[in-house]
Amino acid sequence: MKSASFNRTLAGYTLVELVTVIVIAAILAALAIPLFNQAQIDASWFREEAKAAIRYAQRQAVAQRRCVFVTVSPSQLALHYGDAGCAITGTPLTSITTGAAYTVDAPSGVTASATTSPFSFNALGQPGPIAGVTVTVGGGAIVVAGETGYVQ
Repeated sequence: MKSASFNRTLAGYTLVELVTVIVIAAILAALAIPLFNQAQIDASWFREEAKAAIRYAQRQAVAQRRCVFVTVSPSQLALHYGDAGCAITGTPLTSITTGAAYTVDAPSGVTASATTSPFSFNALGQPGPIAGVTVTVGGGAIVVAGETGYVQ
């Protein structure tokens, strides 16, 4: 009786080789993927910081019963106090945490602009101009609603 011999030629990879390739691919992906989206991350971060600064200006105007101005330049948002006649002064509004002038600097490659700059909030939290303002930051819009000053 002749024994059956199996003449198999297995072509493939071992489990160790497959796991090694998957581990190397995962490490490369973890290092490379964040670099692809850094510009979007920077723009989104700056937009949220700008929105927070505008809300802070409105809250301070109401809390202190005085005008607070938001100055928008391509590379920065800055907050300043107004005088009794609601005219901008050179006095910067300060941050609660640091005590320094409240400014938000744009990261490289991200710019800001506004339909009106500077614009203000009065003691009731209403924006000046009363019709509202749109601030464009990194391709996204921050809308300060007319009359109410709601920042969205």
